[in-house]
Amino acid sequence: MSNRLFQGVIYQMKDAFDRVIGVLDENGVVISCSDLGKMGEIRQGVREELSFSTEFMASEGYTYRYMGAGQKIEYVVFIEGEDKMAEKLSMILSVSLLSDEPISGDKSSIVSSSSSIFSSKS
Repeated sequence: MSNRLFQGVIYQMKDAFDRVIGVLDENGVVISCSDLGKMGEIRQGVREELSFSTEFMASEGYTYRYMGAGQKIEYVVFIEGEDKMAEKLSMILSVSLLSDEPISGDKSSIVSSSSSIFSSKS
C-alpha cells in the first residue's frame, strides 16, 4: 500500500480513535500520521526492539505493532498510549491498513463496536 493510501485510511480513522495514530516504514520513519507535524520523524530502535516482542510493544508513550505477517514485514503501526486500549486499537489499525479498500460508513462505529467486542473478552 502506498503512503498516500495509508494517509487516507489514517485520516478516516483519526476522529474515531481520538489518539495519535500512524505508520513507520522499514527505516523507522513516520510515513503516515494523524498528527502531520510528526511526519518524517525517525523512531530510533523501534523495529529492532519490536523484533524481540511477540506481537506488540509499548515505549515512550506509544504502542507499536507490526502490520501483517510473513517473512518481510515492511511497516509498523503506532498509536498513542501504553494501555490495554492502545494495544487493542493497534490491532484494529493494523488490520484496517492491510485492507485494499478505504473504510466506508460511520467512522465512530469502528471503535465503538470494536470496544464492545474487546471489553467482553477483558
